[in-house]
Amino acid sequence: MIIGILISGCSIIRNSKTTHTRVNRVTENIIESVKNQNITNASFFIQKAEIELSNEEGKQKFIATIKFEYPDKYLISIKGRTGIEGARIYITPDTLFANDRINKRLYSGTSLYLSRKFGLTQSFLPLILGDIVLDKTCEDIKEKCSGENLNKNCVVKGVMLNYNIDCKRGKIISASQINNFEKQGITIRYEGFISIGDFLIPKKIKFENPEYMTEINIRILKIEIPWSGKVNFVPGKGYELIELL
Repeated sequence: MIIGILISGCSIIRNSKTTHTRVNRVTENIIESVKNQNITNASFFIQKAEIELSNEEGKQKFIATIKFEYPDKYLISIKGRTGIEGARIYITPDTLFANDRINKRLYSGTSLYLSRKFGLTQSFLPLILGDIVLDKTCEDIKEKCSGENLNKNCVVKGVMLNYNIDCKRGKIISASQINNFEKQGITIRYEGFISIGDFLIPKKIKFENPEYMTEINIRILKIEIPWSGKVNFVPGKGYELIELL
């Protein structure tokens, strides 16, 4: 199930001051302002996040760490509540590896597996952490806010996304995927924003997938940004190799 979460589906901040009222440097072009606050504009290290998965089988809780090396490498570690690591996942634009330490299996594939299985590729992962994902057309359109919020639709790599943008913060507060341009797909909501330098980061993230009747709640407890480390993945020695097709 640990592998299934990621392949299928903060009170402590280092060197930072938290606030819930910070007004960011929002320019007249709100889309540009939101993009400038993407945390994937820099390397970061989420040192601790709590994850609660709810589905038809019940609820499960995990602890995660996420390392991101700019511009496009992720290393995710999933631990049980006892602190024992169960899985380590490495994702780049063209690579997907996962060590299942409990069952001694190494899953290997490409990021196309995510697209075939769930309709979202590696390039959409920033959405989970509150970043806006755009294509060139949406990025080039200048938008001004006339109220507190702005709704923006954008087609990115064939996927229709709807963003609800907080104009004062210059940050998205929800993102939704519209399947086949008509049916509601994945929805992500962001709450409890905290300020770290030039970044505004949601402490609470709620991920809902009605198709799989799954809800994932993420609470970020400790993050370092910018981060100067490197991301490396070591395949499990002697693990059974399983190709993700």
